[in-house]
Amino acid sequence: MQIVARGLVFDPARVEDALQVCSFTSLLQLRDGTFLVSFRRGTAKDSADGNTAIFQSTDQGATWSEISSGFETHFEGIPGEVRSAELAELDDGRLLAVLGWVDRAGGDGVLRDSESDTLPAMHLLQEYSSDGGQSWSGRRVLQRHSVLSGPIVRLDDRGWLVTSEYSHGANEATPRCHAAYAHFSRDGEVFEPAVDVVPGNSQIFYYDQRQSCCPHSGRLVSMFWTYDIHAEADIEMHMAWGDPKSLVWSPPTSMGVQGQIAMPIPLSDGRLLAFYVHRHAPGSLRLMVSTDQGVTWNRKTELIVYESTGTVEQGTGAQTTYDEFWDAMGTWSFGHPSAAVLEDGSLLLVFYAGPHESSLSVHWARVEL
Repeated sequence: MQIVARGLVFDPARVEDALQVCSFTSLLQLRDGTFLVSFRRGTAKDSADGNTAIFQSTDQGATWSEISSGFETHFEGIPGEVRSAELAELDDGRLLAVLGWVDRAGGDGVLRDSESDTLPAMHLLQEYSSDGGQSWSGRRVLQRHSVLSGPIVRLDDRGWLVTSEYSHGANEATPRCHAAYAHFSRDGEVFEPAVDVVPGNSQIFYYDQRQSCCPHSGRLVSMFWTYDIHAEADIEMHMAWGDPKSLVWSPPTSMGVQGQIAMPIPLSDGRLLAFYVHRHAPGSLRLMVSTDQGVTWNRKTELIVYESTGTVEQGTGAQTTYDEFWDAMGTWSFGHPSAAVLEDGSLLLVFYAGPHESSLSVHWARVEL
């Protein structure tokens, strides 16, 4: 594997405004070959002014232009933040955007209140575009009290799959609990009730699931950033395989590799790649390959796509508490890997990164396998 080209989707240093912090990157390839990248812009990673922009490339990622600066941030009269947006192309050519909306009536700050162990209201909203993503309308609720967690998956001719998660705080009667979900729609309009990808668990939290449909086997493959709540530490990344018809997933198993968010990239020849966040030192984004469906991973051929030039990321030490872990997320300077397989078999990778948390750009890289 080798990087043959790289550049920036968006460099905030080139614009004269205060929205210098980009994150929550996602990539969609349209049927005509156009690429869309959605990403959050804000004055800080946890600022109330966050909104999701959309950029377009018609030359396989070589150049990019803005087609949308953001969505309506108020919802039901409440000021909010559109923290992320996942996009899909429907059969009639319209675009679907599933928005991760956050109640920001309380203003800026880390989302979790450590004293009450609660989060502000977060909802999944749907909107539609008939002009390629320039304008959006038709807002409706997909799921209340839910956090968006990865690209929308096209299930061949069956429909679309949206993924989410939610953490329930501890109280006198119950411990903390986290679960991962999937929401299926046959037409991209009406979504069926959520199904469990990973049922609620009070010991291991399976964060930030990323799903892909394997062109070789037809199965769904999911990867998780995995956290042991009692040890208050990340453990090895986990993965699971799912049936796209029954929407039933196997219990997650360890990938044997330490990391955080991982984007599965299944290939038609049966190989499985993972584009993942290597948060611990040396901080980096890496691409690795498996030839046995994720049972083992070839670390010798692992490709470093991005290497941080900053200091060691906060929250990666052995003594980090759960509260400190949440605070640290707002300081991380790279992440949210996304990927697409091009017609020639090469990869287009997208992620956010920068020298420090107050200056973060959106990057792309082209990789030949």
